Amino acid sequence: MKTIAIMNQKGGIGKTMTAASIAYLLGEEQGKKVLLVDADQQGNVSMLYDRYKPEGIGMSELLERHRSVGGSYKTTDLIQTTPYHNIDIITANGYLMRTNMNLLLNEKEDQILRFAAAMLEVQDVYDYCVVDCGLLLDMTVTNVLVATDLVILPVKIGGFEIEAIANMDEQLEDLRSLNNRIRMKILMTMRQKNQTSLQVEAWLKESSGQDCFVTAVRRSIIAEKATMQRVPLPKFSKNCIVTQDYRNVVTELLKDMEG
Repeated sequence: MKTIAIMNQKGGIGKTMTAASIAYLLGEEQGKKVLLVDADQQGNVSMLYDRYKPEGIGMSELLERHRSVGGSYKTTDLIQTTPYHNIDIITANGYLMRTNMNLLLNEKEDQILRFAAAMLEVQDVYDYCVVDCGLLLDMTVTNVLVATDLVILPVKIGGFEIEAIANMDEQLEDLRSLNNRIRMKILMTMRQKNQTSLQVEAWLKESSGQDCFVTAVRRSIIAEKATMQRVPLPKFSKNCIVTQDYRNVVTELLKDMEG
């Protein structure tokens, strides 16, 4: 199982839309077995997959009460099916805030290795684990990154993309002592066809020194409508331009990770 984390510490850049769309296209169109994980206390990707419950069990129990840390839950106890083929989910809700505080106060050595330990139970069941990370590098996200193969960093043109890339680069470097295979790939999202966007896109691909997707995801009101309807974008509109862009992203992703 390959683990892909979608993360950026800035909101409004299409992070959850990217996670939801990649998971959907891998499962529904590519026939891959996908475990979608919500690592954001807002639970937005859980909502898009119609599995959000304010009092439900999921990521908090995985990190705090899994049998690998003396709890009673197996990973499979916390996995739910979704309405879509080949895609299961571990949900999240507001209890993740409490989980982050509990883990931060826990001085045991395994506090950032818990997600990795829990995923060992299902590593042969799924082809991909796609994680929608929260905005903060909290204990939940740190747990995920320690187990991640690829971090996709969505970048929207808005003046702070260079700082976002530099910050993520620095944070991942700090984690490489625990996970030396982790790497980052930049995905330009919500692109508009104007001079500024084109210039930044050219800089990202040619001069930033970072690995970037060739595909840039365009901006479309249809993506916002899909979020309002609380369904994954490719389900809402199979052939809109943004779904086509994400389809191209998944093609690149499979070539990258499977050769």
